[in-house]
Amino acid sequence: MSLKAQLDACRRAFRASTLPSAVAGLEGSVAGLVQAGLVRQAVKAGERAPLFRLRSNTGNFVGLSEALNRGPVVLSFFRGGWCPFCRLELRALAEAHSEIERLGATLIGLSPLPIADSYASFLILSDPGCRIAARYRVAFTVAPQFRPAYLALGYPERLAKGPDRWVLPLPATYIIDQNGIVVLSYVDPDYTTRLEPTEIALALAHLRARANPSSGIQHSGLE
Repeated sequence: MSLKAQLDACRRAFRASTLPSAVAGLEGSVAGLVQAGLVRQAVKAGERAPLFRLRSNTGNFVGLSEALNRGPVVLSFFRGGWCPFCRLELRALAEAHSEIERLGATLIGLSPLPIADSYASFLILSDPGCRIAARYRVAFTVAPQFRPAYLALGYPERLAKGPDRWVLPLPATYIIDQNGIVVLSYVDPDYTTRLEPTEIALALAHLRARANPSSGIQHSGLE
């Protein structure tokens, strides 16, 4: 089943089992993010990717520059393991991890809140307060009137206090070439939609063919 089909099923199940007021609150939050124009402001293809160095789920520090020394990087921002839509994307990326590696890329996830160790097949870095997400211009603060709806979706109530606990990233996935330039940018204020891993693999294949023209495969480049 495609990631989109899984997300669609999750969306239907959530709407069927959740109070209409919570569903309306989440839809209002998405509408507010659209109106704020956050997607237009986010880092785009053609820009240089902001560098970072963060602690991983293994306890080690990982830097983007070191990963780029080995090849392209697939960078995905997650809201946290509490979000059922993030969990579906994490599982889909974990399943695609070996193919992403075969295409010469490193897969890195960033989240302000903990991610379960079951997704440890690829690097997941801690981004408390969304400091790196803010550098990619995909961070936002959940407005107070929408916070009860996020709690209904699964946001941990024990984490709901503190100055930066309501700062979250938009769902966003970037492919960064070895020169540090973003060649694909996927950002959507709708938390129920994500980039298909098959599209990531296709973009990486294009990138690899462009870097190795002797392969004999002709591509027009990434869109």
